[in-house]
Amino acid sequence: MLKRNTLPICILAAGLLSLYSCKSTEVPVGGEQVLLSTFTTDWAENSFSDESQLGYFFTTPELGSFSMIQGEFNKTGGYEKSAFGFVFSYTADEKGRLSNYIRFEINTAGEYAAYAYDGRTYTDLIEAQPENTAYLYPSAAIKSGYDSINTLKIAETSAGYDLFINGTKTASITVPSGFDGGTGVMAFFSVGKKDQEQFPGALVRVTYRITDSKAAMQK
Repeated sequence: MLKRNTLPICILAAGLLSLYSCKSTEVPVGGEQVLLSTFTTDWAENSFSDESQLGYFFTTPELGSFSMIQGEFNKTGGYEKSAFGFVFSYTADEKGRLSNYIRFEINTAGEYAAYAYDGRTYTDLIEAQPENTAYLYPSAAIKSGYDSINTLKIAETSAGYDLFINGTKTASITVPSGFDGGTGVMAFFSVGKKDQEQFPGALVRVTYRITDSKAAMQK
């Protein structure tokens, strides 16, 4: 297992836009008709080469509030240990900085992690670890290396969330006691530190698309 470095606070990147395809279906719940909306996106490329971006992670626009979301990710350049995936259950300030969140992520080295940050403390959600200690775990389900498409899925359960990598359930996580996050979800992409990336010559480049989703059901 490889110990994670403590991550800086998130900056929401501008201009990471996708083309959305939405649909809504009415389904009966307890005698009521509930509007259940889903959406998918086209592939969107996100690239980073500015030294001011080093050591941060950047997000796509808000994807909404969902009980299930699935996306495909493909990294073609940048430090192999820098993660990408979904950030969810967060609270953002007026400038878009996240004060708390849960992250489900992979990297091109074939490792994954899931952890919560409450504004003060990191909590590993895969295995119990000391406070402010979270790890990357190897997974045979990940297609490692550059230019490999990996599918990540988050499905809400009564106890928390099930996490899937390429169709394999990798973990079932519960939200830490006292964690007070929101209901949104975004894709995100990390940029390594100065000694890890080779800016400006070599870009960090990640593409993604949302392939399936289900809105959080509201009566």
